[in-house]
This record gives sequence, C-alpha cells and structure tokens, in this order.
Amino acid sequence: MAQCEMCEKKMNVAKKHVYRSSYVTKRSLRKQYPNVQRVRVMIGNVTKRMHLCTRCMKTQKLQNPPC
Repeated sequence: MAQCEMCEKKMNVAKKHVYRSSYVTKRSLRKQYPNVQRVRVMIGNVTKRMHLCTRCMKTQKLQNPPC
C-alpha cells in the first residue's frame, strides 16, 4: 500500500455521493491514495531509496544524489 516514509501519510477514506436530479440517491465510501514516488535521497553520505509523497519532496528540499 502507498505510504510516505517521511510523514507517514497513507490511504484516506472519503464519502462519495451520487446525485439524481436534486437529491442524493447513493452513498458509498471510496479510497484516496497519496501521490507517493520512489526517489533516491542522500542522508549524510549514504544514498537511500525511499517512498516519499510529492509534498515531502517539495517541502523538505531533499538533496538529490548524482546519477
């Protein structure tokens, strides 16, 4: 399952409504997953592969290792 290793963001459950004319006919639950990418990260002098959400990639200003 998609989960960020830095902020522990994971799946969320939200309600979904189906509208017919002016009222709700069905209510069901749906799953929302975070946008998790697998990236290489420099931690000290060590290069690691981590699953990070795009928000952490943007706000943490991670130092990308040379390819």
